[in-house]
Amino acid sequence: MKNAKQIFTTLLTLGALSLLTACGSSNQVAGSTDSSSRTPVQDIGSANSKALAYCNQGSANGLTGKLKVFVDSSKYVRMEYVYLRLTALPESFKTGGSYISLWKWLANPSGYTNLDTSALNFALMNPSTGQYLTGWKTTLKWSEVVNVASSMGYTDPQNFFNNVNILVDLKDQNGEYDVLKVANYDASTNKAINTMDALLPLFAANPADYANDNGATRAGVLQALHPFKGKAGQFSTSQYQSMANNFCF
Repeated sequence: MKNAKQIFTTLLTLGALSLLTACGSSNQVAGSTDSSSRTPVQDIGSANSKALAYCNQGSANGLTGKLKVFVDSSKYVRMEYVYLRLTALPESFKTGGSYISLWKWLANPSGYTNLDTSALNFALMNPSTGQYLTGWKTTLKWSEVVNVASSMGYTDPQNFFNNVNILVDLKDQNGEYDVLKVANYDASTNKAINTMDALLPLFAANPADYANDNGATRAGVLQALHPFKGKAGQFSTSQYQSMANNFCF
């Protein structure tokens, strides 16, 4: 008989497969030759010179998350990590009825979307001190950090998450994956009830530049996630980059 841990792992795997279907792994994006939409750079100065967005925001289904590139102590941009800050949370998470896991997916050269079925490791950090507030995790419930939040003076889940960073280990040093998926699961059934997708920085801040994938058309599913997709042609490239900087935290 499987023990509780084995059953939970199995349910998470099944949840990942359901997310894979929702993400559209079997739906071809016509005309796409997309590879990676991320642009590795050595430092933020290089990102600025290339007009790249190094911060982003995604919002859907009661979830809002801001993303920021990870810069190490030597000032190098590290593509295998990203910072996440959850600025809007579903009520079910706040009341303890659900938990959160993080995933990554890409649109491959043949036009399919593919979800990595291994949940990402992440840890909560105090941005003021750089102190880790948790160990590495693949799931997160409010009850698991309520005592830490209380020690920092927070009793409301949203206030706490507005003021802590989530360091995500993407295991993607070359920046091959395009999107971070935040998924909220029912704590009783382990089924996904809310999901939110956001482009992983670094990517072209100008949506017109982003749509051009080395002379080909980038996958439409990725273009649709660009934060300024509805404002194409309305601003200069430098203005788009300044707008992306407003997502930083």
